[in-house]
Amino acid sequence: MSVNTMLLNPITVRQSLESFWSGMLEIAETRTGIALAVPLCRPDGWQIIVEVDELTPKAARLTDRGRILHWLAGAGQNVDGPGFCSLVNDRLRTFDLKRDAWEIYREVSLPLQGIDLHLFGEALVNIANLGNLHEPVARTQNIAEQTVEKVFADRQLRPQRNQTLSGCVEKKVRVDFYLDDTAHPVAVQVLNRRGSVTSYMEQWGFRWRDLRDATPTFLPAMIYDPATQEIDATAKAIGESVCELFCPYHETEKLHDLLARAHRTN
Repeated sequence: MSVNTMLLNPITVRQSLESFWSGMLEIAETRTGIALAVPLCRPDGWQIIVEVDELTPKAARLTDRGRILHWLAGAGQNVDGPGFCSLVNDRLRTFDLKRDAWEIYREVSLPLQGIDLHLFGEALVNIANLGNLHEPVARTQNIAEQTVEKVFADRQLRPQRNQTLSGCVEKKVRVDFYLDDTAHPVAVQVLNRRGSVTSYMEQWGFRWRDLRDATPTFLPAMIYDPATQEIDATAKAIGESVCELFCPYHETEKLHDLLARAHRTN
């Protein structure tokens, strides 16, 4: 039986798919290039974000800015463990990708080819699905996080924990502490990586700017432990430029001042 009715034929099927793809695809300019929310999803149903940074007039870098591994780590995966890294490395070789800390990227030629964007997105989905194949590790609380909790408690404030916020480009950014019953919403993120955090700060630099574009009154803060994190000049500059507060956990008076400012209407 041949299929060629007015409602079901190759043309209407193509139009239906093209309409869906067009509706799901979001594209926005960033400081370094372009960000795309592509019609591919992580296991939790949220869209994959691909960024394209222009390197030269003839070359670009496709990157996830560390979102996939950060999301997996937030779900309890030991993304730096040897077993999980072996699984990720298999996918990197298959899709001809590279990894820098938590960032997954690939360099391509310009002009962009649709197949490059699609395969990069497919690779991110494939890696995200590794969360179902690896044993998660227990999450431990660090001293910086404990200190932030105490500051909120001292001020008799009850922030939401592990809250997800929506920016203009990235629709699901998870933050450790979020307080929105104030004149200025406050989000506090505790750095949870050891060693160098420069690439991690680059990822959060984009997230904070995106969230502040969506909510101009928003006050972001990042707290770190200088005993476990290496805050070089670049990481410090990024933190101080995108956050209202970027400081070590023991400078509690600064966090108190920020929370007091959040209640002011001017």
